[in-house]
Amino acid sequence: MSERVASLDFLRGTAALAVAVPHFLMAHEIAPAAAETISILGVEIFFVLSGYVLAPQILFVTTERPSLRNLGIFWVRRWMRTVPPYLIALVLTSITAHRLLSMDFVRYALYLQNLFHQANASDYFPIAWSLSVEEWFYITFPLTVLLVGALAGRKVLLAAALFIAAITLARTTLGDDAHWGAEVRRIVAFRVDAIAWGFLLYLAVNRTRLMMFMTPVRSALLLAVTAAMAIGLTGYLAGHPSRAIEFAFPFYASGLGAAAIIASLAVSRHFETNPILTTSGLTLGRISYSVYLFHPLVLSALSRFSGLPWPFALAVFLAASCAVAGLMAAAVEAPILSARPGYWQPLTHLKAV
Repeated sequence: MSERVASLDFLRGTAALAVAVPHFLMAHEIAPAAAETISILGVEIFFVLSGYVLAPQILFVTTERPSLRNLGIFWVRRWMRTVPPYLIALVLTSITAHRLLSMDFVRYALYLQNLFHQANASDYFPIAWSLSVEEWFYITFPLTVLLVGALAGRKVLLAAALFIAAITLARTTLGDDAHWGAEVRRIVAFRVDAIAWGFLLYLAVNRTRLMMFMTPVRSALLLAVTAAMAIGLTGYLAGHPSRAIEFAFPFYASGLGAAAIIASLAVSRHFETNPILTTSGLTLGRISYSVYLFHPLVLSALSRFSGLPWPFALAVFLAASCAVAGLMAAAVEAPILSARPGYWQPLTHLKAV
């Protein structure tokens, strides 16, 4: 059974736009430092949200109905969801960059370009770093949960804590602090824990009474305080490298993602009872992945119209990005999603992501 939460879909779409719009502003040299800060944090919200909405499936294949068969189905479902649109965007981007079938292209296609370090000679598809983090999380985290389950019983909280601790230790001891942005923040081996925080949040929301205390006003206040802290610290890093803030970044950025999800859950009832909010949320959720994938191509295609006033150019950019994403969602993503295999046993409360 498939279930979508309109408020979380709205957050997903907002996070995609929080990356696309800053990229437009940076390309037009409009408040580039602030825009870069917002885009960085937009990706972090994506990470935590991914862990949250995937948690039911991960729990199903690792604790409720653990089997290699169901784990394999989980991987197939994720790859059918994420890989085809990614490869289309990669091929188109590679053609425009004259890098099709290059070794850089091959590493992008296999999600290897930033596994342990930035391996590509030309990072011409820069948004791919975060997608590599996602893909490798799908593989490493469920396997970790299964391994811990085999050794210590089905203790998913312990498994998640060990996973995060191991990545934190690797990042702290092996990360290249001199090139923190490129060689730590955007490296798979040092960042897959970002999605695991979303998994932990799901456990907290569904196994405790956390949301009983989170009214819309309280959750909005939490989000405002967390966002102010995250924006301030991340913006400070741009001009003042600090090992302490770099160490703290994965924690406060994940905290921002968690606060955004809690705020979305706190207002979910308003989305459910308002058809306009429901439709807008579900629509933004459906096109969010393709907006993220294809907005750089749209931005490049529209660069010839750079003489337009920037507010008008931004409106054109957003309209074109959403149109392309809507076409991809209807013509490519929807048929593939409908063909995905089901799990070996019925799964209730399965998020359709």
